[in-house]
Amino acid sequence: MKSHNHNLTASSRVINLGVTMKFAAKQKTPRVALLIESSRTYGRGILRGIACYAHVHGPWSFFTVERDLHGGVPPILTTWKGDGIIARIENRGMAEKLRKLGCPVIDVLGQNVFKGVPSFDTDAEVVAQLAVNFFLKAGFRHFAYVGYPGIPFSDKRRAAFARFLLEHGHKLRVLPHNPVGEESKHIQAIEQEGISAEGAIARWLQQQPHPLAVLACNDVRAQQVLNACREHDLRVPDQVAVMGVDNDDVLCALCEPPLTSIEPDTERLGYEAAEMLARMMKGDRDVPAKKQIPPTRLIERVSTDIVAIEDPITVQAVRFIRDNIGSGIAVKDVLAQVQRSRTDLEQRFRRALKRSIRAELLRCRLDRVSSLLQETNLNLTEIARKSGFSSGAHLCRLFQKHYRQSPTEYRKR
Repeated sequence: MKSHNHNLTASSRVINLGVTMKFAAKQKTPRVALLIESSRTYGRGILRGIACYAHVHGPWSFFTVERDLHGGVPPILTTWKGDGIIARIENRGMAEKLRKLGCPVIDVLGQNVFKGVPSFDTDAEVVAQLAVNFFLKAGFRHFAYVGYPGIPFSDKRRAAFARFLLEHGHKLRVLPHNPVGEESKHIQAIEQEGISAEGAIARWLQQQPHPLAVLACNDVRAQQVLNACREHDLRVPDQVAVMGVDNDDVLCALCEPPLTSIEPDTERLGYEAAEMLARMMKGDRDVPAKKQIPPTRLIERVSTDIVAIEDPITVQAVRFIRDNIGSGIAVKDVLAQVQRSRTDLEQRFRRALKRSIRAELLRCRLDRVSSLLQETNLNLTEIARKSGFSSGAHLCRLFQKHYRQSPTEYRKR
């Protein structure tokens, strides 16, 4: 009897082991190749977003190769047996090579549309809207764009920038087209060629009306504009205010003066790309062909730190507001600073900024709140004190009214 029970137990163990082995086979770790350069902030942000998804929903086994953006498909990948690929795909030839590997592919460069390859990109419309809003609030009336003609992300940003400016009655000046050499097969080579064009950029900028608000297609191009200005005695930001895109922290800090830039939400982009790849690896093909991810914010630095208003009294008042917004100043303090009557200064503000003194005070306070929410871990009481609000509750009411969301919701974006 004991022997019989022992045999049953042994059989039971075999059966349970078989179930466990089948379960383990179903749960095998996906093998994912990442062809994303880590030399720049943009690529590193995407990689962080992918890693975050894998930590929460994985594990995944990653195959990575140190590469430049134009590194193409590594030869070793042709013998790699994997389940999915996330890549920055520069051209159709690379897309076809990756598709032939027989697993789902997602493009996180987003310059072109490739059949059967969903793509992710930073939303050019929102980039342009952030730039236009900033420059208009600063009082600029003359605008320019410096990009890389023929490069899709640059052309998209230029078109959106021009369209939003036109809606506000302004035209966009665009640096004349400089044909790209035949040897320039990729964006990094084109960026390097831009260094030799700094003299031409400076001559063109000198011919434009000042003060001039310049949006560059990315931080590399913006640095070239700043270099051109410095080498040819164009004052930044007094004559030319320069803004880039990507918010590459190292590059922005190396610029002279430090560069204002729009920060893309690369971690969200990487996370959502990984999420889509997970669906595709499970057999789901009903996924969008392209997703646009809006940037997170605009980081203001010295390269745009100008009040572009012709009236010196209004400039003095606006500068006083910006420099003292955290100290709880009121309209009466602004009037005392410029020694003007309320009626006179209100008229000047309406002409130059299309808003009242009180509205400008509130706008600057809310901008300060937004920055502190994104860049610090301060609680609402501390943020209220540093941005000139009487209390955290007062801050919350006005923030909710203006942004249609609470400060807490805004911080979690």
